Amino acid sequence: MDLGFTPESLRAGLIFYFLLFAVLVLRAYAQAWLADRLGDPTPRSDGRVTLYPPPHVDLLGTVVLPLICIFYLQPRLTSIGFFLAWAKPVPTNPSYFKHPRQGELFTQFAGFGMCVVIALLAAVVGGLAYRLDHRTIEISATLIQIAAMLIVLDLLPIPPLPGGMLLRHWGVLSEEAYFNISRWSGIVLLIAFQLPPVRYAISMAVALIVSPFYFLLQALAR
Repeated sequence: MDLGFTPESLRAGLIFYFLLFAVLVLRAYAQAWLADRLGDPTPRSDGRVTLYPPPHVDLLGTVVLPLICIFYLQPRLTSIGFFLAWAKPVPTNPSYFKHPRQGELFTQFAGFGMCVVIALLAAVVGGLAYRLDHRTIEISATLIQIAAMLIVLDLLPIPPLPGGMLLRHWGVLSEEAYFNISRWSGIVLLIAFQLPPVRYAISMAVALIVSPFYFLLQALAR
């Protein structure tokens, strides 16, 4: 059975997936670590303050949907333009925070902060490593692309993404509306990503975020 994968494209797809998997685990760890530091013992008691991957893996969001997006919904595996992925939600209890509303928001956006750090490190380390081995540029560029895509997803005003949580905290969405939308948003996003205008808008947002990190990467690689 010919699935249309060349060795090169299959390699590119697998590298993308394993890097995405690592970034998802780091994002979940960042959320659990920050909640723990802010005084909430829930993530630690649930075994989430760890870099060990299994506790953070969500079968649908960390395995099934990313692989479908990468291997079946892309025009070219060597140029992956979009994906939908998430780790298992980190359990928190805002009542433990000194400032519950602020603590909850900070915890939710910890993954966003981790992506910024990952993109920055990928640009700096990748640019310097390029001088020793040109092949490192592929890993660095892919990490930046993944981090940028996850940043865009975080900022979408759709529950249960952090951007959607902002709407709840600002009173734009009621608690009931927030949780009702959260149940279906994953499927809606996956369908929406198939629409050319939506995909174009997402790709433009990703390109905007990627630009300064690519500039830094290229500047250090000279």
